[in-house]
Amino acid sequence: MIAKALRRLAGLGAAVACVMTLGFAGEAQALPDAKIDQQIRPNFGILLAPPLRHTYRPGAWKPRRGGYAPGGYRPGYPSGPRPPLYLDSITVDCADPNRGPTPLADAIYNLADNGVLYIRSRGGVCRETLEIDHPVVIAGEGPPAFGNVGSGVAKLSPPDGSPCIRIAPGVKGVEIRDLVIEANQGGRSACIEAQDADVALIRSSLRYQGDASAIFVQGGSLIMRNSLVEARTNDAAILADGAAVDILQSKISADVRGLDITPAPGQSRLVQVGVISPGPGLPGSTAITVRDQRSGAGSLLIANSVIRNWITGVYVDRGAEVELNRNRIIRVRRGVLSDYGKVRVRQNAIAADEYGAHFAGGRPEVGGNRFIGAGVSYERGVEPVTEPNYVYSSQGCHYQMPPGVYCRPMIEAPRAITDESGFDASGRYGWEVDGYERGYARDGAPTARPPVPPRRSRFGRPPPPPPLYPNGYSSGPPLMGGPGY
Repeated sequence: MIAKALRRLAGLGAAVACVMTLGFAGEAQALPDAKIDQQIRPNFGILLAPPLRHTYRPGAWKPRRGGYAPGGYRPGYPSGPRPPLYLDSITVDCADPNRGPTPLADAIYNLADNGVLYIRSRGGVCRETLEIDHPVVIAGEGPPAFGNVGSGVAKLSPPDGSPCIRIAPGVKGVEIRDLVIEANQGGRSACIEAQDADVALIRSSLRYQGDASAIFVQGGSLIMRNSLVEARTNDAAILADGAAVDILQSKISADVRGLDITPAPGQSRLVQVGVISPGPGLPGSTAITVRDQRSGAGSLLIANSVIRNWITGVYVDRGAEVELNRNRIIRVRRGVLSDYGKVRVRQNAIAADEYGAHFAGGRPEVGGNRFIGAGVSYERGVEPVTEPNYVYSSQGCHYQMPPGVYCRPMIEAPRAITDESGFDASGRYGWEVDGYERGYARDGAPTARPPVPPRRSRFGRPPPPPPLYPNGYSSGPPLMGGPGY
């Protein structure tokens, strides 16, 4: 009997061990599936609110050493390194097969400081990356006046995944004139990379598709005149980190972010610039982001410019100093957002859905502006310096206004503010369209007005005013979410 009992216990133990083994095997088998499910599950928070700052920064490029020609040796030259020729000017036709695979690099190598490289186009495209280690002028051939056969606009297009132009640190004075630059497969490389260098883009067009910025400038300075930048990337079209920026009469077209600027000491400026998104603003899209570098930062002036089709027009980071003067900011959800920055918003026309301007702290100067739709709001503790501003509302003027804001009926809003004719006209860069310089001179300055009598209900009593924002003043009805919504 005892032996039978022991045999039964042994069999029961084996069965239990088998069941436990199967259970653990099933758990071990399910564990990789669970991990895979966690890896492919989307993060909807990031999809709805993508980060404003991209983590990619190109490394500093250092010029090659050894004193040899970048394109190698040509037949007929003696063996061994040959010195550069130091010519004042060189003309290159990229359609000429006798110049080898890198005619532009060879020409730049042989140019003297401040020499001029003329690029001609006879139906060919220059397909190489320009690596510049001394100050030069690169001038492209423009369209001929008489339409000569075989001539056209000079065009530079680098190999896929490569930058268009790289400038070595410390080079002062690289000027690019009348050149068309196209990078359709930029990958992780910016089209123009410059660190602690001075670069100018004059009467040129840059079209970029990739994962980095079309123009990346760290330190030094960036100058643009009568130029066009079209970027199809999730990064900023122009990223200037600690650089002096001087952009005049130019157009920047981007999908998610237009300009990300950390101004260098002194004053940077954007004057008569169009920062326009080609379609309705994508979630998290921002036209101009201005940041502070904590010590020795400069200021940014944005004047007589047009900002259109974004979620946020201008975002001012903590500590940054920005002045907006006579700009037109339309088709946006939030016009100007400031996070404890030093901001002056004066004489602008802003048409926004949620916030015309919202200030989280500091002492902003707000005066002479015309807001259409949404007005001004301040969080608790903000001490604004105000002059008369108008808010044109189609919902009536029975809201409690913050200091210096006067509500006006929508019928009084100047129609020229929302005039978008010419923004997308064929063959125009877009900077010819006036921001609000002439419009403000025509419409005049807002003045203090008596309050508009509130609308009365059918029972003879005015409707109760809606509550203010929970932490400050508002010139419109309370909205769901906040500046980061």
